[in-house]
Amino acid sequence: MKTLILALAMVVGGTVMAQRPQQQKRERKPAEERAANSAQKMKTKLGLDDAQTTKIHDINLGIAQKNDAIRDNTSLTREQKMTQLRDNQNARNAQYKEVLTADQYAKYEAWEKEKREKMQEKRAEKQDAKGGKGKPAGPPAEEEEL
Repeated sequence: MKTLILALAMVVGGTVMAQRPQQQKRERKPAEERAANSAQKMKTKLGLDDAQTTKIHDINLGIAQKNDAIRDNTSLTREQKMTQLRDNQNARNAQYKEVLTADQYAKYEAWEKEKREKMQEKRAEKQDAKGGKGKPAGPPAEEEEL
């Protein structure tokens, strides 16, 4: 009898613990930290000089703050938020074009394309694991600020 109760307690406890991470939302890092991290990644990946890195950081910080305000605005619909986030991404890319050389911008676009493809693969795998059809992947949700 004790063995049965112990086994039952372990099964229930394991089930509760296994589902716990799914229920917790991942907290967003502060805009300043995201901007600094992405500027450093771009410096390494694209070979930016210090002046470019500073400008990229400032661009990223401004966009990250705007995106946070959009995400936190409860009066907007999901579609409105997505449209505004997409507009911010386009504005960021236009500002990047002014700061980066043509070669650096081409590398940046290739890097972004690669990240989008990886994200779409992850989404497809997640849908397959759930047994769902999987909807076509749209523009990337801004997981990481660039």
